[in-house]
Amino acid sequence: MRKFVRYVVIVAFLSAFNVMKAQDQAVYNNYIANQGILNPAYNGTRDFISGLMVLRSQWTGMSGAPFTGALNVHSPIDKVKNLGAGLVVTEDHLGFTNQFEVFVAGSYRLQVDRKNTLALGLQLGFKNIVYDATKAIKVDFDDPLFQDRVSKFGFNFGFGAYFYNEKYFAGLSIPRFFVNQYNTDKQEIKNTVKFSDLHSYLYGGYVFDINDVKIKPTGLIRIVPGAPLEIDVTCSAMFVKNLWVGLSYRTVSEAVALVEYQFGSSGNDKNTKGKKGKTMTWAIRYSFDYSISDIRKYAVAGSHEIGIQFDFQTKKRPGMRSIRYF
Repeated sequence: MRKFVRYVVIVAFLSAFNVMKAQDQAVYNNYIANQGILNPAYNGTRDFISGLMVLRSQWTGMSGAPFTGALNVHSPIDKVKNLGAGLVVTEDHLGFTNQFEVFVAGSYRLQVDRKNTLALGLQLGFKNIVYDATKAIKVDFDDPLFQDRVSKFGFNFGFGAYFYNEKYFAGLSIPRFFVNQYNTDKQEIKNTVKFSDLHSYLYGGYVFDINDVKIKPTGLIRIVPGAPLEIDVTCSAMFVKNLWVGLSYRTVSEAVALVEYQFGSSGNDKNTKGKKGKTMTWAIRYSFDYSISDIRKYAVAGSHEIGIQFDFQTKKRPGMRSIRYF
């Protein structure tokens, strides 16, 4: 029994340091709203000072299940044409392992023609991994494997591209290029390039206007060599002003229900502008995952994701859009 427990802990520990081939980066239901977290090229493309906070509780009801928090703040740079900047902070809890990341992102926008824009982005940052074995349920209290708390840092970077206009968009990104691999002999994190472990994201969507209804089908593909291809297909609709509802299916056997409500003043609405032309809009999002695989026997309460976003405008820029659907 002792050997078995040691084996389970070691496997969990190595998984946290990305030694194993798996999809170990966070999964988001509202991936279109969370593009700044997935793709550095998106930062600065919303024309506003934009902020987003996301909290995700996965497989609720299962002990030690993943819990993710993310923050993204970004804006175009007024004094430097076509440049944008952003900050991405994420934190993942899984069992007694915690991963904390901070990235600084920059983007450059190329005007392809009057309607279409291509943005290219790069992000740089660090990752802190904490493995606290003292929180483990122990069989042998004297086992040295369960006595330590290890905290290590690693460097990483990512890049992406984002093509968009008023109706449709497409993105491609590799948000983390290095594998932060833990070296047990030197007790340090080594930044290595493993193409077999790269997480790539390819996604896109379109907004249809049908009478007074807006329909937004979107899709995202996660590509990790050595792991099953994962595809998200989503369709959202706005039947009532500012209220979006949608359904999504993920090929790892999860069905998702989504709802979003937008409120606040529009950048082009003269009647709702604040003092000195300042405006602010908000969006609140909630989604619920229901697993249709065997894991639902243990994650009895499903998975939940909550997001809050704001767009703040201090002045109108030439060509900026007052309403954003992605």
